[in-house]
Amino acid sequence: MTAPLWRRRAVLLSGLGLAAASLSSQVRLSWQRQADSTASTTSSTQQGLASQAGPGTSPSSATGPLRLGWSPWADAEVMSLIAQRVIQQAYNLPVERVMADIGIQYASVARGDLDLMLMAWLPLTHKDYWTRVRDRVLDFGSMYSGRLGWVVPDYVDAAEVRSITDLRNPEVAARFQNTVQGIDPGSGLNQASERALLDYNLTDMRLVASSSAAMTAVLDKAIRERRWVMVTSWTPHWMFARYKLRFLEDPQLVFGGVEWIHALGRQGLDRDHSDLAAFLSRFQIPDRELSDLLLMANERSAAEAVEDYLDRHPARIRYWTTGMIG
Repeated sequence: MTAPLWRRRAVLLSGLGLAAASLSSQVRLSWQRQADSTASTTSSTQQGLASQAGPGTSPSSATGPLRLGWSPWADAEVMSLIAQRVIQQAYNLPVERVMADIGIQYASVARGDLDLMLMAWLPLTHKDYWTRVRDRVLDFGSMYSGRLGWVVPDYVDAAEVRSITDLRNPEVAARFQNTVQGIDPGSGLNQASERALLDYNLTDMRLVASSSAAMTAVLDKAIRERRWVMVTSWTPHWMFARYKLRFLEDPQLVFGGVEWIHALGRQGLDRDHSDLAAFLSRFQIPDRELSDLLLMANERSAAEAVEDYLDRHPARIRYWTTGMIG
């Protein structure tokens, strides 16, 4: 019998941050229980998940909650909070959010130490991770789309700079102070940006590595002063809901194209919790709604934004949990 579509669905395209972790080694996932503002527990890296479950023991055979991996990215936070809230209320299954490096999440889902993760950027960003675990995890399909690249405010004249190739013009590069404002030094986005400088032969440009917060601060200040500025960024991100921005064209596809963010689960999760598996296969949010949700999370808190979103979309929650439309 052919496996259900959601068990093997993998889409081809590009993506976000690679983290330094070896999937061939014995990776230990740590966690620490914390209460979040939704009165549910979260976790962070401090003790090995494998040691918590015991050798060869999957969470499905233990008495503890489902373990949901997440990364400290804005979209990962709100998606994991939504999933946690819906699963607990609709299926009466306790869920513990486990913050961990993205590479550790792939390894832990493949081993069964995590039940699920919601941040698989496929196919290029996390291609190395996916290739190593694809036969040992369930793919429940994409939840929303994403994109990576270099971003400028919409008031930057598109007649002068529409594509990354236009930055070869020294006068154009000078308008940006010969600078691309980056994020974390080890991120996949910064690594791709370094490749772009080489592949496009941008000898007059330099990449400034910093952090996501610094990147948005630089962008905000430049926009308020109506200056030309260029930053490394991605969608979904709250800044696209706050400002009028556009990606520079990338004819060499250094950053890939449209990316799809998938939910992955450990093998056997569909047998242990068939209703949960069906929910994950239907768990999708329109990109524009997610951008607005991220903006509210940035201005208030992720927990408040998630509560507001769920209150305003009962029909969508009903579809996620039952398959009923309308």
